[in-house]
Amino acid sequence: MKITGKCWVAPGYVMAYNIITQPFWTSPIDPKENARWVMAGVAEEFNRENGFASQGYTFIVAGHNFAGGGKSIEHVITGLMGAGIRAVFADSFSRLQFRNAINYGLPFITCKDMAKGCQTGDLLEWDTDTGLIHNLTNGNTFQSVPVAPFVAEVAKAGGLMNFIKKRIAEGTIGDLR
Repeated sequence: MKITGKCWVAPGYVMAYNIITQPFWTSPIDPKENARWVMAGVAEEFNRENGFASQGYTFIVAGHNFAGGGKSIEHVITGLMGAGIRAVFADSFSRLQFRNAINYGLPFITCKDMAKGCQTGDLLEWDTDTGLIHNLTNGNTFQSVPVAPFVAEVAKAGGLMNFIKKRIAEGTIGDLR
């Protein structure tokens, strides 16, 4: 499957605490609600209601340890999804948020040095099966790790809980052992 959309390139290290700032950690874990203030602590331009979500980004391109630095705040992932993000490409990820991303079905994809070949607003085309990413704006091409089959199944089901419920309903939960 190919996904095309506009990217936002993160300005250096992006902490989970800045993606969703502390006053919003207690709000419900709801994509629409969490998207309202997503990235408000990362850049001043997003420090307004729906500041990031209103930009229409499909992808985030980042550097080292994206969403690191602290607690396993699920609001980060649901906020990104609610803001329209379909995948995050980075040199590396926080292990806590990487796991949360899998649980919610948001692909966190390792792609070294991609931020050096993209600018905010570039149009990207990502082939989820091969991992090939084309920057349609400047012609650069990147090879990422393809989405793992299990992660693709979880994403298709709408998250880990839905995936498990589906497997139970189908009587195939034992196949996961």
